[in-house]
Amino acid sequence: MTGLRGLRLGIAALGLTFLAITAFSACDRVSRSSSTPTPATEATVAPPADTPEPPPAPVDTPVDAGPPPTTCAESAFAVSRGNSTRQMVALTFDAGSDAGYTTQILQTLRANGIKASFSLTGQWVEQFPDLARAIAADGHVVMNHSQDHPSFTGYSTGTAPLSRQERIDELDQADVAIRAAAGVTTKPYFRPPYGDYDASVLCDAYAAGYNYAVLWTVDTLGWNGASADQIIQTALSKAKPGAIYIMHVGSQSQDAAALQRVIDGLRAQGYSFGTIGDILS
Repeated sequence: MTGLRGLRLGIAALGLTFLAITAFSACDRVSRSSSTPTPATEATVAPPADTPEPPPAPVDTPVDAGPPPTTCAESAFAVSRGNSTRQMVALTFDAGSDAGYTTQILQTLRANGIKASFSLTGQWVEQFPDLARAIAADGHVVMNHSQDHPSFTGYSTGTAPLSRQERIDELDQADVAIRAAAGVTTKPYFRPPYGDYDASVLCDAYAAGYNYAVLWTVDTLGWNGASADQIIQTALSKAKPGAIYIMHVGSQSQDAAALQRVIDGLRAQGYSFGTIGDILS
């Protein structure tokens, strides 16, 4: 009996010891977890209480301030090349200084059965009405080159751009002069003096009744002193379907002297000739 009682007391003591160790370990875990906080990740760090809230995203609110000054509901088209699907080119001639070689150019075109396009200033027509009449009588297209050849934008002349009304007046005066001399209107074709134009010029030209601002693909540079041989080389080497050529009638240009060889060379390359209306169709 004494031995059995001793065994029971030993087992009880051993159980009390295990409970004490377990309780101590649990207390130790609680103590360590409360005294050493677990580091927070960046996503869980809250901003300080005094950090301001970010501003709300801006809202696009339309403001009816009207269109910019260089835009309009409709405007003229700036064209520098015609229909590129046909082997056709357009010869155009500017006239704004002297009579030059206008008669010779007309004779060459007539002999070759070619209809071309002439851009005339009102002042030139007032000075040479018979030539303007001959151009129209031969069936060539007449384009408006302004009354007295100012830069509409001021770019090439270093001057202030013309106002909207000044531009419209330039076009209207030239058309009146051309209709009086040649019996034809220049509408819908306008060639900007110096080739200077921007969006506002296209707007104003359309307001004056012009659908096209006619520029060019190939400048023979006859006006700039190019020789006849240089003009021919330029004209033939730069030929492409739909090309618009710019030449000049003035006495300072050798375009007239080169014209027949230019025509022969282009025909040898398979090109036919048309007016601006033909080339754009």
